[in-house]
Amino acid sequence: MNWFHVMRALLLLDLGIHGLAENDDDQPTCGRPVMVSSRIVGGQDATKGQNPWQAIVWIPGRRYCGGSLISSNLVVTAAHCLEVLDVSSVIVILGAYKISGNHKEELTVPVKRIIVHPRYNKSDISADIALIELTQNVPFTKSILPVCVPSASAVFPPGQSCVVTGWGDIELNRTKPQPIILQEAEVRLISTEQCRSYYISKGVGPLIKDDMICAVDILGRRGPCLGDGGGPLVCYQDEQWNLVGVVNFAFGCGNENPAVYSFVQTYVDWIQQYMYPVEN
Repeated sequence: MNWFHVMRALLLLDLGIHGLAENDDDQPTCGRPVMVSSRIVGGQDATKGQNPWQAIVWIPGRRYCGGSLISSNLVVTAAHCLEVLDVSSVIVILGAYKISGNHKEELTVPVKRIIVHPRYNKSDISADIALIELTQNVPFTKSILPVCVPSASAVFPPGQSCVVTGWGDIELNRTKPQPIILQEAEVRLISTEQCRSYYISKGVGPLIKDDMICAVDILGRRGPCLGDGGGPLVCYQDEQWNLVGVVNFAFGCGNENPAVYSFVQTYVDWIQQYMYPVEN
């Protein structure tokens, strides 16, 4: 899909929105940020408010991962971010743009429940997906909105342009400082077969499974890195942004190796079991 036409459609959509996007049931529509601007190829500071589903999954004193808000009380992240952790060890931050904090727009929410996919296997990195149920329904604002979970029948073909976001290191050897502002890069989907063949040719072995999806940076320079795990890979389709992948792993970062994501469509039925609001 031509990126110019995508952005033109988004801008036209934005002109018709007053306040938050709403559907016929007066519920905020997923995948439609209020703030819209052109995305630039090759890795850059994200535009403030353009990725309102981006979450920080913070383990104080240890590390943080990325995540994606998919409903008023549910965040999707990677299972490897939550190994051997109880709910008291994890904090979710929504509405963040700078990793250093912006308290006027951020919302820090305690965790009620951690739901790791039952097939998650650390040894072969399969089913690397988890849900975080929040203790409350979060209010939607210009800075906090859910991304869409695509239907199981949606098609995201090889070659489609998508976007990955996070605050991870820019280089694996950390010669450059970790970014403070949320970063984004345009990536191109590749087939599972192509990705599997690539890593086999590099002597890594048949790590790529059917529940994974791979993408390469448009310019072959930027991709997920340390600290990006669990973050979103989103693709624009049907006038909305869809959560297609959850950052799993990459060999090195910011290089030509395909990044590997847990393929969200594989887990739609499992996710939908938990997509209900809590009673406040």
